[in-house]
Amino acid sequence: MADKKGYEEAIEATRAVLRAFGVWPNRHKISENWLSRSHFLAPAFLIICFINIPQTLKIIKVWRNLNEVLDILVTANIPSFVALIKLLCVRYNKKVIGLLLVSMENDWKSLKTLVETRIMWKNGKLGSLITLVIYTLTCGSYVAYVIMITYINVGGSKQEDVITLNESKKLRPLYMRSYFIYDVQKTPVYEIIWIFQFVSMGVATFTFMAVDSLFAVLMMHLCGQLINLQERLKNFTNMLGQTKTRNFSYQLSTIVSRHEQLNRFAKAIENAFNTMFLVQMLLSGMVLCLQGYQIVIILTGRDTVQIIELLFMVYYTLCFAFSLFVYCYIAEILRIESMEIGNAAYHCDWYDLSAFERRLFILTIIRSKTPFEITAGKFAAFSLEFYCSILKTSGGYLSVLLAVQDRLAA
Repeated sequence: MADKKGYEEAIEATRAVLRAFGVWPNRHKISENWLSRSHFLAPAFLIICFINIPQTLKIIKVWRNLNEVLDILVTANIPSFVALIKLLCVRYNKKVIGLLLVSMENDWKSLKTLVETRIMWKNGKLGSLITLVIYTLTCGSYVAYVIMITYINVGGSKQEDVITLNESKKLRPLYMRSYFIYDVQKTPVYEIIWIFQFVSMGVATFTFMAVDSLFAVLMMHLCGQLINLQERLKNFTNMLGQTKTRNFSYQLSTIVSRHEQLNRFAKAIENAFNTMFLVQMLLSGMVLCLQGYQIVIILTGRDTVQIIELLFMVYYTLCFAFSLFVYCYIAEILRIESMEIGNAAYHCDWYDLSAFERRLFILTIIRSKTPFEITAGKFAAFSLEFYCSILKTSGGYLSVLLAVQDRLAA
């Protein structure tokens, strides 16, 4: 049975966000005008000009204050830079991702058994659930940041005292700690900058979660196709008996061809996302380390912040850790399901086949011993073991930072 509804449900939310930012693939190959091709520059401009550059200038200005530098880096500068890299990578690999989506849509359109349809729906719903969790946590961090900034600004705790020749005055705080080369305290410049920073942070947030969602949807679809292939292998001998002409070589070749198609699908995902993942892994490990350092410093009484800031730090750290967990968890599922192809071939009634046919089956089992993997820049394959390694490494660097802090304070 053919069913396109599952495809639409899987990509609906992700498509809306990425299309708004100009990086959703044009699958129908209709020529785009220059405005459509350069649409992605608008969100990129907002992130660079209202977050990255002003915050980097602020870091240079306050570089002697370690806590303020860390706060600027981990709460906005690094995450927004990661979001920018994600936006540019998806735009650069727009054609490849478009081909992946076409393949995914064709899988939903093609004729399938009832069991295969159920498997695809199950994995599609799991992908949608992961998308929902990603959207909820990411939007939650955005809303939490807005609440924290509003609460702090109303309380006036982040206002800066500036002493001029004639008077001392307080600066109105911007939405994010940043520095502009021109006077932003005058009305309406202050209000315009504040609004643009607010919008820019929203753009970075939605970009971050939409690309993660796209990756999760593609990966769960691939896992569903691997499970369907396993079912075909398990019922291979029964399928031969149901055909009018028992053509073993042809039936096996269709399975091998399908396995190779899925292998190319996995490699396309790997090539489209691995560079982005390398940048994110390096910076995410840094964020976990620095954010953990801030939390420990606050809890041990070496620094004081309002309770709402501490709660935001903890929640923000958990969101970052969960983002890494999603990549590693999905990649682990992919690796397991790709390895299960060999087990599925073993569990079919291979003993009913001739000696020559059994030898061909052995080749199929050997081929499946090479798992499908998603890597961070071709350096390390994502897995739950890799996730634990990231956490342990971040914890190790955190202990080094605390040791250095204790030595400097002594």
